[in-house]
Amino acid sequence: MSTMAMATVSVAAPVRATAGSKAAKPAFMGRAAAGSKASLSDAFCAMSLATPARKQANRSLSICAAATTSVNQVGFVTPPSTGAAAWDAIVEVGGSQQFVTEGRYYECHSLKGVEPGSKIAFERVLATKAGDAPTFGEPYVAGARVEATVLENFKDKKLIVFKYRRKKHYKRKNGHRQPMTRFLVTKVVKP
Repeated sequence: MSTMAMATVSVAAPVRATAGSKAAKPAFMGRAAAGSKASLSDAFCAMSLATPARKQANRSLSICAAATTSVNQVGFVTPPSTGAAAWDAIVEVGGSQQFVTEGRYYECHSLKGVEPGSKIAFERVLATKAGDAPTFGEPYVAGARVEATVLENFKDKKLIVFKYRRKKHYKRKNGHRQPMTRFLVTKVVKP
């Protein structure tokens, strides 16, 4: 269990703040003080009313938060989770880290030498969670592994790489499609 307490506020409905209200003070600027409860809309109000020109023009400001998010005690926005079973393990896959859960599929940069339908095992497990108590490795959890089945190898959406020098008649346009691998997590072996 984490030792840092979380002060969580959910934002789901439209929030109205005025320039004279507590939410409109520019001192907040995205960080919550220790122990205070602040919503995501407070951060937007503070940032949008921080400049003097906007203070005169926007006496009242209406902000709608479409998704339910939360701001923790330090002030960083955390994505909405589905409860205690939001993740089973944190795995290092191809140089990046992924939160994985049994029965779900994930995408990563291309894994070399794997064919669709083959079984793979990820031995570099950074953390596992049983119930509410996570186990963190130093750097990896001993005896933990994640077993998966490769679903397909594919190319990601095309990214346009455009280089341009003004006044020099120089421009180059390239497209890049990153090779990717999609895999299904079948089992998380915990120590």
